Amino acid sequence: MPPVVRLLPPPPPDRPAVTGRLCLDGGIADAALNGGLALAGCHEIYGPAASAFALMLALAAPRAGPILWLADARGDEGRLYGAGLAELGGDPGRLWLVMAGNTLAALRAAAEAQRCAALACVVIEAGSASAVDLTVTRRLQLAAAASGVFTLLVRAGPARPSAALTRWRARAAPARRLAGNAPGPPRLALALERQRGGPADIDIELEWDRDRRRFLPASAIGQRLPVGAAFGRRVAPYPRTVSALAVS
Repeated sequence: MPPVVRLLPPPPPDRPAVTGRLCLDGGIADAALNGGLALAGCHEIYGPAASAFALMLALAAPRAGPILWLADARGDEGRLYGAGLAELGGDPGRLWLVMAGNTLAALRAAAEAQRCAALACVVIEAGSASAVDLTVTRRLQLAAAASGVFTLLVRAGPARPSAALTRWRARAAPARRLAGNAPGPPRLALALERQRGGPADIDIELEWDRDRRRFLPASAIGQRLPVGAAFGRRVAPYPRTVSALAVS
């Protein structure tokens, strides 16, 4: 049996779960989400910019503390790039990477992490693993709701049955034009495809504000310049300032 990594002591059993919501666009999406994305829950993301959206959400989460990223050892979605994280306004030293040898080890590490209220967010790269099924996602959602740990599930390939609170499809959008025709901050085109107990089929375009680490509705900011994909499948070594753990 693979070893279980205990990250930090779990919170006392009488500690209340964290509640609250993360504002996205201040408009139609937040209204559909009853005020924003529920922090005490598990949310599923797929599409060519899934990792980018997950990283931005983790940075925008209001809780201070480390961001635990359970990386897919197979590299279905590429690897995180430390310099890119800094460009988004994040601190690479705040990111904890866990390289799981297989899906089972990653899910065991996720179960431990979700009991740790000191974490700001847990991101799970499920890749194209079929083992992350309806039962597994239900456990992830129940654990997130109980502890209040913001949990993001990043998938590769087509959408699958899931018990996550929401499912998003993320892709890069054209950036707006700055002085000298330079491309502006990164933008994402997002589709809320599913929401448990609420409306879906909502498309929005958001721009990332790196200084305030938050999203802004693209419709309210300037004009756009097509610059290609804002995020690619870039594979690069992890920088020394990023903490890394290995799970066998």
